[in-house]
Amino acid sequence: MKRWIRFQDWSLRWKSFLILLSLIFIPALTISFLVYYQSNSILEKQVIERNEQNLRHIEHNLLEVMRGIEELSSYIIYSEEFRRYMAMSVDEADSDPEEVQRLQDHIRGFFTFHLNNKHYVNSAYVEGVNGTQLHLGERISGEEQKWEEIAQTLQGKILWTDPYQMERGGWVPEDYQMISLFRVINNLFDITEPIGQVRIRLDEQELFSYMTNGYMNPNDEMVLLQQDGLVLSHQDKQLVGERYPNNQVIQQVKEESGLFTYDENGEAYYAVTRKVKGRDLYLVSTVSEKYILNEFSHIRTMMQMIMIGSGVVGVIAFLGFMLTIIRPITDLTRETKRLEDGDFSAQVQVRSKDEIGQLGSRFNKAVSHIQYLIGTKYKLEIQHKESELKALQSQINPHFLYNTLDMIRWTARLEQANETGQSIEDLSRLFRISLSQGKLLIPLKDEITYVQSYLQLQKRRLGGMLTFSAYIEAGIEKNLVLKLILQPLVENSLQHGFEEIDENNVIRIRTFRSGELIVIDVIDNGKGLSMGVDAFNDSLKQQTEQHGFALKNIHERLENKFGAPYGLRAIQSEQGTHVQITIPNQIIEEDRE
Repeated sequence: MKRWIRFQDWSLRWKSFLILLSLIFIPALTISFLVYYQSNSILEKQVIERNEQNLRHIEHNLLEVMRGIEELSSYIIYSEEFRRYMAMSVDEADSDPEEVQRLQDHIRGFFTFHLNNKHYVNSAYVEGVNGTQLHLGERISGEEQKWEEIAQTLQGKILWTDPYQMERGGWVPEDYQMISLFRVINNLFDITEPIGQVRIRLDEQELFSYMTNGYMNPNDEMVLLQQDGLVLSHQDKQLVGERYPNNQVIQQVKEESGLFTYDENGEAYYAVTRKVKGRDLYLVSTVSEKYILNEFSHIRTMMQMIMIGSGVVGVIAFLGFMLTIIRPITDLTRETKRLEDGDFSAQVQVRSKDEIGQLGSRFNKAVSHIQYLIGTKYKLEIQHKESELKALQSQINPHFLYNTLDMIRWTARLEQANETGQSIEDLSRLFRISLSQGKLLIPLKDEITYVQSYLQLQKRRLGGMLTFSAYIEAGIEKNLVLKLILQPLVENSLQHGFEEIDENNVIRIRTFRSGELIVIDVIDNGKGLSMGVDAFNDSLKQQTEQHGFALKNIHERLENKFGAPYGLRAIQSEQGTHVQITIPNQIIEEDRE
């Protein structure tokens, strides 16, 4: 599986896009989302708080109405005129019609005042046990016997009825939904003796208007419920007196949840419930989520404009950054690659005078200067070197030298001088490998052969007082290496490593593969490095001609050819000197002069 490219290796275009995305688009989108979400939450909270506040006012108005009507019924109990009118017998009424008229006028005046000031009071009815009846307000008819019977069982306690239907006569009959107060009036001095009854009828729609006046949004729904779900008051009079159609709302009312949400016909609603203080009644205000979202539409539009604006600004910034920064850099990179490939006609188009433009101008000047150097000094120097090489080659013909040495070697063998013949053969091999037809790189096996011939000649020169060995791992013989890198090392061992040359002096050469490296060790059992291993490695870059110039030369040649990780270094050894050379484990294409 292909590995992901590291961020630092991405192209500048992708880096710029990612940075732009991180600095403009992502923050803008994040802020817009947060503002949208927070605004939505705040708006929902405001709508819910508004509904809760409206329910408090509606509750106050409802309680004001109920207490006012209940106070009217209580006034009747304590009013002497009302008690006298309801307790007056038929004989008394017949004997004193003026008193009856006076009492009726008083009662009518009392109720007329309240009917005029309380528009939600539709009518009233007062009846005495003696059969006297007085209708006040609008003349309506309907079945009320059920509530009369219940009121009688309460023996003077207040009864608030459920909504029931009454009808007004006339040319065009009209139905009303009434919520009425029924109450039996007992004798003030004997509360077990009923003297009459009173019923005060409230128009449900007028009552709803009074309760919600100024406190109800047209998009909200407000309902007055009993705990069992019966609708007492609602803006839709078709629902009044019926069970509320949504069971979720009824269940939440029973649990007195306060704030809840529910679904109806696939649409979400927020609902706030409030129990009417001191009553088994509940006010419920609902608002649809769709309405809240519509209220939030201007904020959504603003967020969309911000996002579109951020996108436009981001694209303009990205294009400007690409044209003014990235394109000149990519042009410079492309032309640098051409220069690296040897095309010295590379030129960068300079479009500005800023730092990038100045960099392009300096690149163009540098390329022009390189072209000048190649066309003048470098070519002249090459020609000069070639002339010197030709002069040297004309002085010494390698083929003549090889043939002459070969002739002397065979002559020595014919004269039975085998040692001399072997020495001449080793010397011939040295010349042949050192010249190598002008090659800089030779196979590893040839370099080992060369150093073996050199050590063989040194051993004969020293009268056999030297032991050496050379080992090369199978499979790496054809790896190319710079020629003449081992001879200076063994020569250094002979000149500086051994205090006296004797038969105990040993030089070992071993070559082997180590992962991606070819390692060449040159080890002797001499006196070792006088300056120490660390000092020796540090001094490779500081050596002068008088101290280790040959070793410095080997290290620089290896480093220049194969790169900084490769070269020469000393290894800590218990006895003698251990110098190690590392080169790449690959067959490098041969370079020529």
